[in-house]
Amino acid sequence: MLDKIINKDFIASLDKAREFFDKFDYFRILAHYDGDGTSSAIILTNAMLRAGKRFHLGFVKDLSREGMVKRYEEEKNLPTIFVDCGSDQAKYFDSGEKNILVLDHHLYSDSPNGVLNINARDYGIDGTREACGATMAFIFAVAMNSENSDLLPFMITGAMADKQDMEGFKGVNRGLIEAFGKNIEKKHVLNLHGETLIDSIVYSIDPFINGLTGSREGVEALLNDLKLDGTRKPESLTNEEKLLLGKHLSYRLMIQGCQSEAMSYLERDEMIFSNGFTSSELSVIIDANAKNGDNSIPVEYFIGNTSLKEIMIKNRKIYETKLIDYITRSYKSMEKSKNIQFFYAPGSEMAGAISGTLMLYLADQTKPVIGFNAGDKITLVSSRGTRKMVEMGLNLSQVMKECATKVEGNGGGHDIAAGGNIPRGREKQFVELVDEMVGIQIKNIKRR
Repeated sequence: MLDKIINKDFIASLDKAREFFDKFDYFRILAHYDGDGTSSAIILTNAMLRAGKRFHLGFVKDLSREGMVKRYEEEKNLPTIFVDCGSDQAKYFDSGEKNILVLDHHLYSDSPNGVLNINARDYGIDGTREACGATMAFIFAVAMNSENSDLLPFMITGAMADKQDMEGFKGVNRGLIEAFGKNIEKKHVLNLHGETLIDSIVYSIDPFINGLTGSREGVEALLNDLKLDGTRKPESLTNEEKLLLGKHLSYRLMIQGCQSEAMSYLERDEMIFSNGFTSSELSVIIDANAKNGDNSIPVEYFIGNTSLKEIMIKNRKIYETKLIDYITRSYKSMEKSKNIQFFYAPGSEMAGAISGTLMLYLADQTKPVIGFNAGDKITLVSSRGTRKMVEMGLNLSQVMKECATKVEGNGGGHDIAAGGNIPRGREKQFVELVDEMVGIQIKNIKRR
């Protein structure tokens, strides 16, 4: 069935991946630490167990030369699968390495010989909107054994973590869902998920609604005005109640200055999985655990340790509470230059999640957002733009890569969302370089 979704060159690469998979009995899996990478890890670990393979799973945050080489050489003797990272980092490894498989979707420069680099972009697939790391992991798993098609929910959660579901799944993602998800129940709902209607709005980040997100008092007042019982489950609302609440939340987002890209997150096509979770609920849980540093918990749960369910769900609320606080504080302290806006994440490693939410819901919609997480020696950088900016010429992958290199750092990613790392103390110079390059890329943008 895969041959009806991906081209023959992609299929040929998967044949090589099968040879790699069949050759060894013990693998090391290194996945990117975010929601997409963790979803990818769930897919690969399940595929390994079913095939009777032994494995050691680890997660990667530092994608610099030093960080990647150090991580790889910890167990260099093991055949290694990099997922949701690795294409642009493969150049850091000895060109003679023969025991590395990369499953990735990010922009990259040429990889050295010897590394089996399977990247969606090399087969005419848009790695920003049509395929993510979990997409690549799922395709690999199905190519190894068609029975792994039941791991589709985790391909979906990975794509959602990378916001590839915005305005509907596209390209390969859509093709895989149509081919392997025929039995998944679907319904159109407000994008609210929680044990109660109150909690679903108080902890709502996508969408992030001023005066409601993070404010139980504000949410209770709203629901009283609308005569809606806040103790009910969101899915229990009637169509008339959904319409009433949806109109009010939509109005709130419009007042915030949100554009259509953000407004589209107010409702979604929900999928009901056989594992008891909905697509949005599961995506948020996996992403929250990943960004909270608890990546292994959802992986362990979904390979059979069901005792971790309460911890996994509890971690989501801990993460969302912290993130809402950091978003609010970052927004208040945000600085602007001519072409960009930037902030320093308040003592966290959440700069990416913060910058994404600020860009969609709270910040100036005409300037990309840059977030810094300053460490002792290295400052991590995350950047976010909008679809409209990309259409006007913005390419944050190029911006992060070129500007980070000029200050002796590293960067890359997608046109709409990218990141990197720079030496501590070079932030001001980096901001000046980014501001200039973004100004060149987006020449006709109208300022507020």
